[in-house]
Amino acid sequence: MKEKLGKSYDWVIKYFMFFICVAMVGWIYEVLVIMFENHHGFQNRGVLYGPYLPVYGFGMLILMVTVNPVRNMKLEKITSISPVLAFIIKFILAFVSAFIVTSLVELIASYMINPTSWGYVENGKRNSPWYYSASEGYEVNFQGRIALKSSLRFGIGSMFLLYLLQPAIQKFSTKKKVFKIVGSLLLVVFVADCIITFGLY
Repeated sequence: MKEKLGKSYDWVIKYFMFFICVAMVGWIYEVLVIMFENHHGFQNRGVLYGPYLPVYGFGMLILMVTVNPVRNMKLEKITSISPVLAFIIKFILAFVSAFIVTSLVELIASYMINPTSWGYVENGKRNSPWYYSASEGYEVNFQGRIALKSSLRFGIGSMFLLYLLQPAIQKFSTKKKVFKIVGSLLLVVFVADCIITFGLY
């Protein structure tokens, strides 16, 4: 029983690390966009105190479930194409899949936050955490909730996450003791942040 619980906790820590690392990458990305593209200065993006955006973390877990099977297809075994061509085809299919998946995740998240009045302005401020405006370079958008420009970025970013960051975390996970300590500390900090932010204590 103890061994089974230990393995379950190891599994939780491993996937939490995928979640929190990408949540941090997402926070950095959003802060940089706001500072250098939209020129609004530094803003802590998100509702939590820490430097992470959970929607990106959940997005990563969804990408691992939906896009990794595309990446891992054995095209070279079921067809006569070369491994290089198989990699290129899988990379393109993975990009298209990630583009679609991340767009849907962002769109669904926007409706979960605010189903109707996404673009509503009150006292000179929008009531939505993000808004893709044509005046800020997002000419092709849907209700300001998703935009072609940002979705292309998310597709490209997903390739970085799946092809570089995910293997790096996998490699780090082989250092079981250190990985478990780091993951456990981050989990405690994240849970404490959620408790403080949402007043659950």
